[in-house]
Amino acid sequence: MKQLIFTCPTLKGELLEALDAAGNESPVLLLPQRLHSYPDELHDYLQDCIDRAAHVDRVILLPSGCGGSTVGLRAGSAPLVIPRSRDCIDILLSDRSLADAKKNRDGKGVFMTKDWAEFQKRSSLDYDTLVGQKGEDGARAFLKKVYGPFNHFYLIDTGCYELEPVQAYLQPTLDAIDGSLTVLPGPCGILKKVAAGLFDDDFCVTAPGDTVPKGFSMPNFD
Repeated sequence: MKQLIFTCPTLKGELLEALDAAGNESPVLLLPQRLHSYPDELHDYLQDCIDRAAHVDRVILLPSGCGGSTVGLRAGSAPLVIPRSRDCIDILLSDRSLADAKKNRDGKGVFMTKDWAEFQKRSSLDYDTLVGQKGEDGARAFLKKVYGPFNHFYLIDTGCYELEPVQAYLQPTLDAIDGSLTVLPGPCGILKKVAAGLFDDDFCVTAPGDTVPKGFSMPNFD
């Protein structure tokens, strides 16, 4: 069966490793990182990708429920498969089912991986960039205002990268906001199911010509 996978760049490393382990050679297309912050634009971009997909038996979208961007998408000539997750964090924290993600997200805070840290380096929240713009005191004050009570970080250990460099990168930010860091396991169960072609109740499968319904993400999760 020929399938096409569209994914957020933040899942790239983990997805490719899961596909490689399963011997799955499905083509993977990365979505523009900036669209993560613009759900409406992401929706339109995804619909265009779906409409252009030809000669495939299945289209898989791994932005999941991010910002509601996948609700209302219309499947083209092939079924559309989307995890019933709220975002990429649920995908990484899932193990045997998406319910596992709930147990690991009980605490409120900021979730990180190597790829998200790389994204932050290019964003307005990069500590060194802020120090260059505002000075050290200004950078610390700015970060405290941005993060507010969310000063606890969770680093998801997916086994696809070294933790120490990411921890070292995050430390100045943690120091600035009087924050702390906890390492959580990231089994990436959803990605392993995608790689193995196991689409169970953790996935919304939309038939050709139909649209992704509202409320498809995480039934009975909250």
